Order: sequence, then structure tokens, then C-alpha cells
Amino acid sequence: QPYPDLLLRISNIMINNTMKIALLLSIAALSTTTTNAIRLHYNSSDTIHTLTNSSYPSHNIFISGGSTLQLLNGASITAPSSVDDGESAVRIDDATFIAVNGTIVGGADFGGIGVTISSSRDDTAEASFGTGMAVYGGDAARNKTTQGGDAVQVIHAGSKATFDGGTIVAGKGCSQEVCGVSNNGNAIKVIMGEVIVKGGMFDGDFYNLQGSIQIYGCVEVRDGRIEGVLSDGSVIDVAYVGEEEQLEIVYDESVCPAAAPTIDDPTSGIESVRSFTLVLVSITTVSLAMAVCCL
Repeated sequence: QPYPDLLLRISNIMINNTMKIALLLSIAALSTTTTNAIRLHYNSSDTIHTLTNSSYPSHNIFISGGSTLQLLNGASITAPSSVDDGESAVRIDDATFIAVNGTIVGGADFGGIGVTISSSRDDTAEASFGTGMAVYGGDAARNKTTQGGDAVQVIHAGSKATFDGGTIVAGKGCSQEVCGVSNNGNAIKVIMGEVIVKGGMFDGDFYNLQGSIQIYGCVEVRDGRIEGVLSDGSVIDVAYVGEEEQLEIVYDESVCPAAAPTIDDPTSGIESVRSFTLVLVSITTVSLAMAVCCL
């Protein structure tokens, strides 16, 4: 009776293979979750938390519940390249984020957001960005989206972002050649809330729906663009999308570029040089006339 033994052997092989495949799939799923979405939550207001001297790839950082998180000494945070794992590299909800020195990058491919500041009805959220910071919106890829990500967005009335310096760069949209359309993200996007800009280098639009933006420096708004020099000496030249009534310029004449001297400026020395030249020409003419007369 060889057939029952053969069938039993085949059945055992199939069961073992099925179990092995299931185990491999489980390991793959766990590995994918661990690799693609590592979430760190800071929600204790009892202490000031710090991220420093470290790299956090494929991370989402959540700061909430009145807690405070500092980013120091070149720490780097990069969001996962999947919108399912969270759209922002750093999200602040009713908390404080002090970004002094480091790099934040929104999720790649799907146009992830660098930093989101959000607050509930009766609470506040604040984020400040120092001279050593760089924040990038995620770039877009054709198979996921054509829209680049915003570098920093402020979305509720009690939310506030202050820029004392740093580099803020909008995510790049899928190119015109590849997608037929290209929509870059915004360097700063304000749905509601407040933004204060005193310094920094900005690559991307300032979008303002129902919030307020204050710009400090020798700055003017002209033809839909914010142009001039910020209080830290950085040059700003970005498009402004929003109502001008919601944009306030806090003028600082001390950082205005020095005006070029004009001919009529008595302190420039140009007028005295011209006068000296005319006198010299007059003396030369008189001397020549006398010489001709005496010949």
C-alpha cells in the first residue's frame, strides 16, 4: 500500500511549505513596519526633551500634551516615504518645538510635509527655527503625487511659528516633462495662526489663507512678491499668495542696503571733482589765450 504513505508525505510537505511562507510573510511585514514607520511620541510636560547628535531616518516625531522638544547639534529627522505612516516629519500639537540646529525632511515621493504646527481650540502650539536649521518639504514622484510638500505649515488659530534664521525649502513637484504638470509646495503655508519671519533663506512661496504673517526687515511687497532684506541680513524674494491685509511689514531701516552716491550728493565728492575739473579747464583756457596774445 505505497499510495497512502506517498499522499501523507506530500500533504506534510505542503503544510510545511505553507507554514514557511506564512512565517516569511510575517517577518517581511514586521520588517517593513519597523523600517518604514518609526514613531516617537513626546507627550510629557514634566521635562524638556532633546534630540541631539543623531540621525532619525524613516521617523515621524509627535510632540503633544504641553511637552517641549529641542533639536540640537545637527540632529536629522527624515519622514518615511509613505503617506500611510504620517504626512509630517515633525508634528506639534498643543506643545513647543525649539529647532536650533539640525535638518528635517518631509516624506519623499509623495510630497510629505516637513513640520506641522497645530493647536486645539483652547490651547497653543509654538515652533521656533534658528540659524542652524534646514527644513525641506518632500519631493513628489509620478506614481504617488505631482504635488511637492510644504516645508512648514501652520493650521490652527492658536499656532505660531517664528523664523530667526535657517534654510526653508519647499518640496519640488513632479516635473513638467514627466507628469505634464508641476506643482511645487510652499516654503510656508498658513491656514490659520501666526508666522513671524525675522531671518532665514526661503525657497518657495508664502501661502496665507486666514492667518497672519509678519516680516521684519527692509522689505516691501510688490507685484505679488515679498522682496528685500530681513533683519538678520538675509535677502528674501518669494511669491506671496494671500490677502495683503493679512501681511504686516515691520520696517527696519538699519538693514537697508546703502544707496549709491549721486552727483548731487554733497557728501559723495562727485560734485567737487566736477568743480575742480571746470576750474582746471578755465585756467588752461586763460593760459592758452595769454600765450597766443603774446606771440
